[in-house]
Amino acid sequence: MDIAQALTKLSPYADFLGDLELKELIDLSHEISVDAGELFHKTGQPVEHAYIVLEGKVATTFTREWNEECVLEQMGIGDTLCESELLNEDNCQNDIRALEDTRLLCVPRQDYMRLVTSNPRLLQYLTQQAQSRTSYSLITRLLNNLFGTSKLNFTDPLLKLEAEVEWLNFEQEFLQQCKKEAKWLILKRGEYLFHQGDKQDGVYVLATGVLGVSIKQENGEEREIARLHHGEIVGELALVNNDTRSASIVALRDCELFRLSSNEFKHIGEKYPRVVQNVYRTISERFKQRTSSNIYRPKKSNIALITLTQDDALHSFSDEIFEAISKVDSAEYLTSQAVDNHLERTGAANCDRSDPGAIGLMQWLNGRETRSEFVVYRADDGWTEWTMRCISQSDRVMVLADVNSKPEFTVFKQHLSDSGQSWSLVLLHPENTDRPRDTTQWRTTSGASEIYHVRKNNTGDIERLARILTGSATGLVLGGGGARGFAHLGVLRAFDELGIKIDMIGGTSIGSPIAAWVAQNKSAEECLTRATRAFSSLIDFTLPFTSMISGKRISRTISEQAADWDIEDFWLPFFCVSTNLTTAKQIIHRNGNAASAVRSSVSRPGVLPPAPDNGDLLVDGGVLTNLPIDIMREMNPSGTVIAFDVAPPRGPTAKEDYGMSMSGWQQLVRMIVPWLKPIRAPRIGVVIMQSMVIGSSLARERSLNQKMADYYQNIHVKNVGMLDFKAINKAEKTGYESVIQPLRSWLEQQVKSQDKTQH
Repeated sequence: MDIAQALTKLSPYADFLGDLELKELIDLSHEISVDAGELFHKTGQPVEHAYIVLEGKVATTFTREWNEECVLEQMGIGDTLCESELLNEDNCQNDIRALEDTRLLCVPRQDYMRLVTSNPRLLQYLTQQAQSRTSYSLITRLLNNLFGTSKLNFTDPLLKLEAEVEWLNFEQEFLQQCKKEAKWLILKRGEYLFHQGDKQDGVYVLATGVLGVSIKQENGEEREIARLHHGEIVGELALVNNDTRSASIVALRDCELFRLSSNEFKHIGEKYPRVVQNVYRTISERFKQRTSSNIYRPKKSNIALITLTQDDALHSFSDEIFEAISKVDSAEYLTSQAVDNHLERTGAANCDRSDPGAIGLMQWLNGRETRSEFVVYRADDGWTEWTMRCISQSDRVMVLADVNSKPEFTVFKQHLSDSGQSWSLVLLHPENTDRPRDTTQWRTTSGASEIYHVRKNNTGDIERLARILTGSATGLVLGGGGARGFAHLGVLRAFDELGIKIDMIGGTSIGSPIAAWVAQNKSAEECLTRATRAFSSLIDFTLPFTSMISGKRISRTISEQAADWDIEDFWLPFFCVSTNLTTAKQIIHRNGNAASAVRSSVSRPGVLPPAPDNGDLLVDGGVLTNLPIDIMREMNPSGTVIAFDVAPPRGPTAKEDYGMSMSGWQQLVRMIVPWLKPIRAPRIGVVIMQSMVIGSSLARERSLNQKMADYYQNIHVKNVGMLDFKAINKAEKTGYESVIQPLRSWLEQQVKSQDKTQH
């Protein structure tokens, strides 16, 4: 039988292609023969041709954990090999071996895809075939990952052989059942697969996309605890009980999944108990991981860049952002034009979601993630199908705007709210801008969750943004401790010397004004100069009705430094912490007037007057959180968090037994009269200070135990009192000398670890 006769009898080609299309397919192709048993294609090889089986039989195979080759799926006359790889431009996912002497029709991939994409019915058929084979492949791998015999750890060869035989019987029965029952579904971004408390309805396997796992907290808010990626099982507790869903699952991108009946798992579990015991072990491991104290650190890989106006400068800015991202790690840049060129079809990127090619396009886009660490999507100008795809495929949406423009956000916000996606705004400033201004108005108008500032042609600004977008930013946390906190100035000097770039910063108490200077883009030297000028004569004692210090001088100093700055105007993302004395709650200042926020954060109870705030009283953040590592980790979930603590490692001690009562008058007399021995009792300020930070020390230990900080160091600043604001240079020197060598060693270790990972 010649090729023409074969093709005219083959479904789907005889069903979906006309005579002219069949002739063109024949003219573009050639025939090859493969002997029985021959390994025709290997896993990982590029798929350069479409292969259609004319005669014979082939099979996709994989190697088991005990080095036995297993047939995954057989294909015969009329079947096309590697549909998923062809649609996704991916490498071969499995070995392909001829089971019989086989004739194959070879068509160059580009020519084949041009014919297929111009025929919607054939494209839809191939997409469905690809989905079916993808689900079958994923189920097989799921079985190996979830139930594999390696987890049984047999030392007796006979027991191991017995387990392997049981496994083979289990696998064949389970796969046959899955073929009948597996149901494919598509979940759009923002849609829930199920909610916490819903009734069980089966087990799902994620084929493409990303799912978020969240649990409801006591305050009613949902907290994300994990993300699920390609090939992972969803709702595995359905395997072992009929309880309600233990968490909510939401699509963070457009997702493809298939559902399996939990009843079949239970039925087979009764028949093969030794194999299925691994289910319990796996579920137990995952449960421990997801409910452990370690904070979840999601990896962000897809980034959408959107411009609301036709602006060549913003398009160039998008290109610069991509270049900076590609220096962090491998990255791919996708525009609608680039997608059309890749797929060799005009309008492919903007095809309607009801178009038969839309599913294939989504698979192709998801396939790009396997090639690069980051995929950067640049949207069209205006609201198009491609713009919507950019948003639905992305983990982060960034809107780029020139600070001197006035883009219209109304339509954009409307569309974005429908998708359930939060987003950030990047403002592009003129090259010589001294500082951002009026950012609060941008936030109000745009509704952005975060705002970032970048100056034109400023490499440092663009690289900082790239690190933030790729989850590789460095966040610095500066703890409270009165005048001892000037050691943080020495930390800044060490950072400059070691080339450590600070991408975001936060602090409590004395750490707040220092962090604010860094967020204003001041160098370590400038911060030291400011501190020396600002804090040299701050102590203005008063009658201690409300506080020991009136606070007039320190309030004036803070106002001089930051009165006309809003936190949104800072070049770097910034926060500081205060404590609401009225409601006994922690306050995190991420926006609003910077001077007011910093003044609240440094209000040591008993030392400085509380700061009034809409009828409430705000005091030092150190009452509840003297080292806010957890807040920085929330801001910088997958990046590096570095924290410095200046609280003394131990509190005051009893230097003598002065009894259970104390007369202040007696203490005063003994201090004045030289021949009388002074009473060695702690001063009121020391008692107040130490009592204030006891609670926050528990929060610090919790953060450290949960490994929220990648680097933590306590700097013991000796012989500098809490209010010794004239000891700036001494504390700065102590800070520098304490951290320079440990930081250098840590950096060297980081480089070694990265090199080891890469090799």
